Amino acid sequence: MSKASLIGLGGIAAILAGILRGVASFIPDTTYELALQLLYFSTDVFILLGTIAFYGIQHKETGKLGLLGFLIAIVGILLIRSSKAITGVNLYPAGALIFSLGLSILGIRLWLAKVLPIWIIGLWVLSILVGVIVYFVPWLNFLFVISGLMFAVGFAAAGIKLWSAAKAAEDTYSLSE
Repeated sequence: MSKASLIGLGGIAAILAGILRGVASFIPDTTYELALQLLYFSTDVFILLGTIAFYGIQHKETGKLGLLGFLIAIVGILLIRSSKAITGVNLYPAGALIFSLGLSILGIRLWLAKVLPIWIIGLWVLSILVGVIVYFVPWLNFLFVISGLMFAVGFAAAGIKLWSAAKAAEDTYSLSE
């Protein structure tokens, strides 16, 4: 399988992650726990695959800061997925913040490499700011939905950009054979 195909699949994973994260923003707390956990697990798997593709598309061009952002994002996702199992404590807020900061660093490097438009990174950064506000001002919890939607739209849009770039690379490669 070519690098373009793998990046394309990662782009599709990012699109699915964005859609699932957007849906999760509207799921009521009364939803069956197993269904919620399956949704969250699936979302996180697609986020992980999308993040790998974001780094993989231009890893050389993103440099050491891009690698650092990628690694921070991966640690954040792993913290989200394993926090209750290891510590018994819900470390989701810390893991989400760590992931989002890493993704934003990687995103800035991808913007500088002309892979992603600045508005996608802007959505990711705004979702962090809104999430922090909700964390410290709980009576504004309706903003949690807005934060999740900003992240979801940005992640899905980044996935579309990756998928499009991979598709164009495959088409170019096919034509040159």
